[in-house]
Amino acid sequence: MKLFKIILFIFTFSLPAYSENFIDTEHLSIAENRIALTPNDLKIELDNPNRLTISAEIDELSIGWVRYEDILLLPTARLKISIENLTTKSFIKYKDKIFNFQQLDNQFHTEIVVSLFENHPIQIINDSSVQAKIRVSFQKTLKPNILIDYSCSRNGIRVEGLEDEHFSIGCRTKRIGKFGNEKPLLEVIWLSPNLRLKNSENIPYHGSFLNDHPIKATVENKVSGKSKVISIFAAVPDRLHRLFTAYGFGPYAFDTKIKNPSGDESLKSEPFAPSLMLYLNYKLSETHSIRGFDAAVFKESIFNNAGLYLGSDFGFSFDNKLYFSTLIGVQYLYFKFDKDSKTFNEPIYPQGVEVMYRHAFGIPNYIVSGGVFLSLTETMNYKNIWVRWGNNYFWELNLISWGKDEFSTTTYGLSVGIPFRGFL
Repeated sequence: MKLFKIILFIFTFSLPAYSENFIDTEHLSIAENRIALTPNDLKIELDNPNRLTISAEIDELSIGWVRYEDILLLPTARLKISIENLTTKSFIKYKDKIFNFQQLDNQFHTEIVVSLFENHPIQIINDSSVQAKIRVSFQKTLKPNILIDYSCSRNGIRVEGLEDEHFSIGCRTKRIGKFGNEKPLLEVIWLSPNLRLKNSENIPYHGSFLNDHPIKATVENKVSGKSKVISIFAAVPDRLHRLFTAYGFGPYAFDTKIKNPSGDESLKSEPFAPSLMLYLNYKLSETHSIRGFDAAVFKESIFNNAGLYLGSDFGFSFDNKLYFSTLIGVQYLYFKFDKDSKTFNEPIYPQGVEVMYRHAFGIPNYIVSGGVFLSLTETMNYKNIWVRWGNNYFWELNLISWGKDEFSTTTYGLSVGIPFRGFL
């Protein structure tokens, strides 16, 4: 029995004490400054019962935003701290990290990056005793902001029950269910500097949507001590497709050429010719997809260029809004100069690359992109250059130039792209 009590005593005191699960904001990717903050928007609160001579200020150039789990935007800043007449036993504890001081004469100095939405105290410790605490929080005069990340732009996120609180939320959609009948599971992550769930150990907070029913949570305001209920609403579609299609049309200039057996050349130049485009995109994963296109321009001559490619995204930058894609695959080309000429009809193998910028001009899901296909052989001259921009509907400028043996054509123009529907 005595041995049992000793084991129980050791086990009990080896259990971890309650503490918040801190966010390691120092090692997160830099995000876009969606809300510009200055030191005037922040206040530094000092709990200094031992009357230490403390100087603390925010470095204005250090204020910025980081991205947690790629979807949640959080603000950070670097705090400069100077204290007089400490000892070498002194240090600062912030979250789960210890910071030692630089010393010059009687001045002790350090700088630390603080997470402004976590609102955690900075402890000044000397010989295991907390001598003072510093907190960085938002001014009450600063207009509260609800920051909804671009990752939520298709889900109509709405938050009710907030008053004078700042709030940040991000979204991630996962596929659940059987192939051909997949449904979305929408995950949300949120954090507010003043709101906490009672007895909650982990931050930030998570929730999942399977339908349009709201997420509701009782929270406590750490400043006022008041409890209330907040509600998060989201639009969740019934189905999540993998195959997306669109079509396009527009006027194209159309120049064609054929070399006759005699060596003479026949030319046709049409300033305006009808064009039809088809597009498809089959998502394999978040960064890989099968992409296809078909571009047809026709009047007296007929030109049809179709392709099927594996698109692989890489090189993400500018808060993951700018990225590049390689396009590796095959095309099929059909060309007929006129009804009396012979037909060119065979596969070709140009390869390409595309660059895309999402949420351009601060507009959710507004995309500006451009790309090029080039021939890898000297036996054929081929280039296909395009620029697209738009949100749901899109515009496209396109130039296609091709030539092989006695055939050649150049076509270019402006078309409008219209989403058709999703499949699978």
